[in-house]
Amino acid sequence: MAESIYEDIQKLTPGQYVELYEMDLTNLGGDTYYFHGYTQVGPIYWQGMEYTPWPIKVEGMGMTGEGQQNSPALSVGNVSGLLTALCRIYDDLVDAKIVRHRTMGRFLDAANFPGGNPEADPQEHFADDTYTIDQKKSADDELMVFALKSPLIASDRKLPGRQIVANCCQWLTIGGYRGVYCGYTGSNYATDKDVVTDDPEQDMCSGTLTGCKLRFGANNPLRYGSYPSAGN
Repeated sequence: MAESIYEDIQKLTPGQYVELYEMDLTNLGGDTYYFHGYTQVGPIYWQGMEYTPWPIKVEGMGMTGEGQQNSPALSVGNVSGLLTALCRIYDDLVDAKIVRHRTMGRFLDAANFPGGNPEADPQEHFADDTYTIDQKKSADDELMVFALKSPLIASDRKLPGRQIVANCCQWLTIGGYRGVYCGYTGSNYATDKDVVTDDPEQDMCSGTLTGCKLRFGANNPLRYGSYPSAGN
């Protein structure tokens, strides 16, 4: 294992954010399962819960440009046969709840780091994405694919194009640092801890307002993709 799980996760996910999932079967009479898709990494601890590695791929989660929720597809590894057993018991998991949590690596629980983590903060995260399983689309000994639906689809409600999140730039998850929404192309570099550096290899946005100011300049217009006042 590397010095910290966060170091491994940064290599696996662009934009320095971490995705964690839970599959809640309690409304079907079952348990809740916590997992993540970083199969090269061991358990990840967040908000006091242990998320275990499990091959997973989600396509289409999020919103369209008009603010309408998509209908994603969830692909989950089935090598152990656990999903086959659960599908037999709980009617193909129809109406099970799937929740995607997203946070920054530096906010993960102290248990992930050999020396602890003074920045651990269970309250710093993006708004959760919640779906239910609509149907099992396909299955074999290695993979199961489920169609998901949003609770909003039935009522045809629409959401804002961006969710209100304090001190965590959403451009890291939509286009990435230096992407089209971030728009930064300069040569002011800083680490994910907001420490100025001359080394472009260490240039990694923290997602904070401070990190944005270090690049664009404190007195210049910022393209910060968050709402700092939302946490006040």
